[in-house]
Amino acid sequence: LYPLYRRGQRRKEIDANLVYTTGYMGVLSAGGVSIERMFERVTEVEQRPSIKVLAKRFITNIKMFGLDVTSSLGDIALRSPSEVFSRLLIGITNTVKTSGDLKSLLTFETERLLQAKREQLKKTLGTLIALGEIYITAMVMGPILFIVMLTILSIMGNVAFGLSPVEQLNLLVFFGLPTISTIFIVILNGVLPEEE
Repeated sequence: LYPLYRRGQRRKEIDANLVYTTGYMGVLSAGGVSIERMFERVTEVEQRPSIKVLAKRFITNIKMFGLDVTSSLGDIALRSPSEVFSRLLIGITNTVKTSGDLKSLLTFETERLLQAKREQLKKTLGTLIALGEIYITAMVMGPILFIVMLTILSIMGNVAFGLSPVEQLNLLVFFGLPTISTIFIVILNGVLPEEE
């Protein structure tokens, strides 16, 4: 299962940061840089190892194995864990074969990826707002309500679950609240996007 986990991590990393790489490639193509030189520049400046490894493979395929541009692009499209990146590479391959106008393609893809990122951030923001409301209810209002109820029950002298009201308060404050806080930390870690 570990290789599948690593592939999933690489896919997430590529999908989260592909918009920046595509934008950089679009700027280079607008300056008239060839596709080989464009990928060389990506290997020099890219900080995410998942994208950098694929760009290096593209250069290796051309310089060491003698593949042409379209064959090398097809190879890294097959090896990419990200479907979004694979589709981008297939689009670049088709553009190289037909019109050669990479500037228009990369500009379009950058706009599309930016729009997808905006939508993802809106969804994340909505989820964080809902989690904030749940947190206020569970961590602020809930303990106050339980403390008031347990105080009233202690005056009445009730014992629940074999625990006195003081023991129940201690259990709530020293075990319940830290447990709920830990659960929220785990949930937030899963919801927030992974970016540098």
